[in-house]
Amino acid sequence: MSDNNVVLLSTFINDKKKVKIIFHKDVLVWDNEKPPLGFFTRPKHILMFVNPFGGKQNAMRIYEKYGKNLFSIAGVEVTVNVSQRKDQIKDFLITHNLDMFDSVACVGGDGTVSELFNGLVLRECRLRDINANDIHQNLPKPRKPIGIIPGGSTDTIAYCLHGTTDPTTAVLHIIFGDTLGLDLVSVYDENALLRLYASVLSYGYLGDVAYHSDQYRWMGPHRYDYSGFKKLMLNRGYKGEIAIYTDKKEAEQEDCKSNCQICNSAKANHEKVSCKWETVKGKFFMVSGANISCACTRSPKGIAPYCHLGDGKVNLVLVKHTSVINNLRLLLRLSSQDSSVEDLPFVETISAREFCFRAENGSCSKWNCDGEVQHQTNIRAKVRCQLLTIFSRGSTKTPNHTSTCCGF
Repeated sequence: MSDNNVVLLSTFINDKKKVKIIFHKDVLVWDNEKPPLGFFTRPKHILMFVNPFGGKQNAMRIYEKYGKNLFSIAGVEVTVNVSQRKDQIKDFLITHNLDMFDSVACVGGDGTVSELFNGLVLRECRLRDINANDIHQNLPKPRKPIGIIPGGSTDTIAYCLHGTTDPTTAVLHIIFGDTLGLDLVSVYDENALLRLYASVLSYGYLGDVAYHSDQYRWMGPHRYDYSGFKKLMLNRGYKGEIAIYTDKKEAEQEDCKSNCQICNSAKANHEKVSCKWETVKGKFFMVSGANISCACTRSPKGIAPYCHLGDGKVNLVLVKHTSVINNLRLLLRLSSQDSSVEDLPFVETISAREFCFRAENGSCSKWNCDGEVQHQTNIRAKVRCQLLTIFSRGSTKTPNHTSTCCGF
C-alpha cells in the first residue's frame, strides 16, 4: 500500500512470522494474515478510568504515552474519567448511565481493577433487581467487556491476563477486540456480600502484611517489603477450620495459556459437576484462595502456578505453621522462575468451587482481598465461572524475572 491514509500501527511476531498491523482509511488490516474473529467486534467507544494515586502514581502518564495515540490511530473514541478518591470508580459505575459506551477500561493497579468489576457487577444486580447479598443467587454477567492497562505496583491481574505488564500489549489487546472469560469470587460474611475478587483472598501472613503496612504508607511500595519481613520473623500461626466444596481436590497441573481448553470446557460444563463438602483443620501460617496464578514480576510462577483464568475453581493454598526457615523457603520458591511452592511438604493445594473459613478461639488475622483489607474473619467464598469478559488473548509465555521480596 502506498497511500497518505496508510499508517503502520504495530509489528509483532506470530508463529515465528513477522506480521504488520496497518491502519488504512479508518480500517485496521493485517498484512499476510487474516485478522482474528474478535477483531470485528472491537470496541469503538471506551469509558476509561485512570487512577492517578495507585502504584508509582504515573497512570495518567502511562495512558498519555502508550494508550492515547494508539486508540486515536485505531479510531477508538475514549472518554477519560480521572478518579479522585477510593471507591469513586465503583460508585460511578453503579449509578451512571453507560449506554453510550460499548466497553469499560482502566489504567491502574489491582485495586483499580477491583473497583471496576465490583462496580459493574453491582450495577447489573441493581438493574436486574437481584439481591447481591444472597450467596445462592446467580450473579449477573456485566454486559460490557473490560480492558485492563497496568499502572500499579505489582499488576498481578494484568500480568496473568496478558503474560506481561507492558502497557502497549494491553492497549493492543483492547484494540484487537479479542476476549476471554475470567472467573470472579464473591466473598460473604454471615449477612452480606463483602466484595468480589479476581486474584487472591489471603488470611494469615499476607493479611497481616496488608493490614500493618498501611501505617508505613510514607515508604511507598517498599512498605510491603518492610512489613513482610517483620511478619515473617514474627512467624505467627492461626488456628482455623476450612470447609471445602469440591468435585476434585487435586489441582490441575497444566498451565493456563491462550485458547485454554480447560477454561473453554469449563464454560459449558460448570453447572453439571457433582460436588461435596470436605473439612480441614489446623494451624496455618497462611491460607490463600487463588483465583489466578497470582504471578507477577516478583513471583514469576505465583502462589498457584496452575490456577486457570476461567475454570470455575480456586486453588486453595494451605501453608502450615512451621518454622521461620520454612517460611523463608516458601518466599524463595515464590521468587523462583524454576520451582513451585507446591513442592514444599508443608504446603497443600486443593481445588475448590466454594470454601468457608472459621477461626478457632484465640487471636485472629485479617483477610487480604485483592490488596484490600477485610476485617471480617469468618467468611464464605464462591467462584462465579467466567463472570467477566476481558480484552485479552491469554498468556502465551512467562517472561524471565528474578526478584525476592518478603511481601511478594
